[in-house]
Amino acid sequence: MRPIAALTAEEIDALEPSFLGPTWQREPDGAWKLPEHTLGWQIAGWCAEYLKAEDGGPWRFTREQLRFVLHWYAVDESGRFTHRKGVLQRLKGWG
Repeated sequence: MRPIAALTAEEIDALEPSFLGPTWQREPDGAWKLPEHTLGWQIAGWCAEYLKAEDGGPWRFTREQLRFVLHWYAVDESGRFTHRKGVLQRLKGWG
């Protein structure tokens, strides 16, 4: 594959994105695949209640951030965290 700088605008538009990790998995009906057991909903609720956004309103995660939190705090049937390592890397200004 040629370097990105050598691609035409049409070739760049035709590129397919790459998605890694459970945050991007979908169910057969197209819905997002979410963990069955997670503490993430409690984390999101705590953030909405106790953290403030720049405008003074409640903190709100983007949809992608919320899915990441739900997966990051996923637990198995024994209550043990299912993930021990993770990376969420985005461009500056994201979310």
